[in-house]
Amino acid sequence: MTKMHGMIIGFLNTSKHKDVFQKDIEKAFSMRRSTTSKMLKNMEEKGLIERISSEQDARMKKLQLSEKGQSLVEEVSREYQRIENLLTEGLSEKELEQFFTVIYKIQQNMLKDIE
Repeated sequence: MTKMHGMIIGFLNTSKHKDVFQKDIEKAFSMRRSTTSKMLKNMEEKGLIERISSEQDARMKKLQLSEKGQSLVEEVSREYQRIENLLTEGLSEKELEQFFTVIYKIQQNMLKDIE
């Protein structure tokens, strides 16, 4: 699986309560139609996504995660949670709040420099 496949899977997962079509992927990731088409075909062949005829227009194929794609999302979520638990072990809520406050200030300083 490529990084772009992962990004598309994430996009489909966060958009699972609405219909998503190829043109939505093209727009979200600033991709050309031919590139998107090849990538989605590859993802479908790998069993990560499914194309389903739209109820409004049978020519339009909406995209959704397959069972394999959904289980991959769940696996990645569990791994993120495991890593977060590992990194924050032994830290109090106050310590985490202070950490994020400092990180935010550093980020703002960096953004000022970019301008």
